[in-house]
Amino acid sequence: MAVETDERDRPDGRRYPPVDESAGRLFVHFLVSLVRGFAREVRRLRRWNRRGGAGRSGLAGLVELHALQAAGDAVVAVALAGTIFFGASTSQARGRVALYLLITMAPFAVVAPLLGPMLDRFAHGRRFALAVTMIARAVLAVALGHALGGGIDELALFPAALGVLVAGKAYSICRSSAVPRLLPDGMTLVQANSRLTVAAVVSPAVAGLIAVGLTKAFGHQMSLRFGAALYVLAAALSARLPRTADGGRATRAAEHSAGRGLLRLTNVHADVGDALRATAALRWLSGFLLLYGAFVLRHHRLSGLSHNLSLAVLAVGIGVGNLLGTTVGARMAGRPTKYIAPPLLMTSLVVTLFAALDFGLVSVTVLAVVSSATAAMAKLGLDATIQQRVDDDVRTSSFARSEATLQLAWVAGGAVGIVLPTEPIVGFLMASVVMAAAVANAYGVKVTPLVRRTMVRARAR
Repeated sequence: MAVETDERDRPDGRRYPPVDESAGRLFVHFLVSLVRGFAREVRRLRRWNRRGGAGRSGLAGLVELHALQAAGDAVVAVALAGTIFFGASTSQARGRVALYLLITMAPFAVVAPLLGPMLDRFAHGRRFALAVTMIARAVLAVALGHALGGGIDELALFPAALGVLVAGKAYSICRSSAVPRLLPDGMTLVQANSRLTVAAVVSPAVAGLIAVGLTKAFGHQMSLRFGAALYVLAAALSARLPRTADGGRATRAAEHSAGRGLLRLTNVHADVGDALRATAALRWLSGFLLLYGAFVLRHHRLSGLSHNLSLAVLAVGIGVGNLLGTTVGARMAGRPTKYIAPPLLMTSLVVTLFAALDFGLVSVTVLAVVSSATAAMAKLGLDATIQQRVDDDVRTSSFARSEATLQLAWVAGGAVGIVLPTEPIVGFLMASVVMAAAVANAYGVKVTPLVRRTMVRARAR
């Protein structure tokens, strides 16, 4: 193919360099092919999402909504990580992460238990509540963009991040309580929850890559505007959910009496309590691995890899584990959570010990995959247990308590990871001790009385 050139003269007398128009055509053709391929994959995913009656029942719409809001959360997370963690030295990053956890999680611990009763009394239905949580996050994402646009203004940054967190948890509570109402015939709750989890793993991965590109090209403000647009689209989808998501007249009448139902939450079903304790322990390990692993990999490379590649290995391992746990968890829908939780905890303990005794590429990858997979499986079991064992009039409050407990467990794990020294054997042995206590509790061994009896015997000697 001949190369066409532009031989026009510049005003200064020089000549333009030759222009290869074929390269431009190839680039345009590549972009068109990329867009067509993406659209084809989106159509394929939508067909998969509508199988099994999910399109008729409205579950497919909830999954699409969930994917968009998860993508928005990923964009916000990329923006915060780029300023709080990657934009500072190790010592500064520790302080910023610790400050973020303190300022956002301490108020969240107070506000979160109130979300369930408040949403139980929501008179206008779950669809409107879902839309409100999306619009709130869209506004706060724009506020975060302005805070990051002129440097980190902590007075605006951290309260806005807290608002995004609270609105996100309110959405999660409403979404979990709406799933049983949109469940198609022939599909179990675990299968429905696993479909939501798959959407929440795939869409953030794509949105995160786009956010990284937008941040590098245009800055954090443009990236967060993209996140706000995703939230607005999700709000629009929430209005298209069927009315059954609101629960019908009987459910709305029961919601007005949620104050009486809240008192019954003190007598949580034993299966719910067991599932929550096991899931909280695994969520603790997830928070520990993410933050402690991020700081450790700043100082210890994996098999000669660069720091960024080492962090990428950790991130990819967590993502793969989430998908694996979701896939396997959907196939274990018929098994009670109390029989599944102890083996999950034991498996996590083994891989944590492996990382402590032989820190390297293989052990960190195995730990990332297994810990995230077990956490995903336990969360699916917990959601299904609450949806099955708890009455509809107090189900939202139950989800509020469980979401708050899991979030605080994640924060506790991350906080421990921040303060520990960046020596892998020290940190992962500490995590192994915590997981060993969780395993003992899951198998019916009461750790605190056992320690007390041991101390009494020691003093007697």
